[in-house]
Amino acid sequence: MTSDPIHRHSADGILSSVGQARFSGIEADILLGGDAAPFTVMVMTVMPGLGAPAHNSFGEDKIFHVSKGALLFLVGDDRVRAEPGDHILVAKGVTHSFSALGDSPAKMTLISTPAKHERFFLALSDLPVPHDPGDVEAVCQAFDQAIVGPVVQP
Repeated sequence: MTSDPIHRHSADGILSSVGQARFSGIEADILLGGDAAPFTVMVMTVMPGLGAPAHNSFGEDKIFHVSKGALLFLVGDDRVRAEPGDHILVAKGVTHSFSALGDSPAKMTLISTPAKHERFFLALSDLPVPHDPGDVEAVCQAFDQAIVGPVVQP
């Protein structure tokens, strides 16, 4: 699944999963994305102690909404603990990372614009494990991303 028809929903507007991506201790249910979508929406479950390494998304603005558990975010130079009901804004080009705190998985929704972040997740999910660093770098370059550090930890 690459670009479309990821932009699908029922006649009543309810979104449901149209794909999944798994990597780095993250399981992402893709609810909206693709060439015709105005933005990407994914619900992500993050395993304890794992998450996204510090990276830059040069062409995307993001909002994270935490719904379960606790996460530690790195946004620029700031470290922020986020719990259910919290929202984290990451502007395009700002270094960011997150990891799940505690002993249970955390859950959050990611909304990013313009729509394309789901394709980055799918491309990473397609890589064989263990990941070859050159393959990861190629995916990052293809989707205007740059990994710049490790997963943020407490």
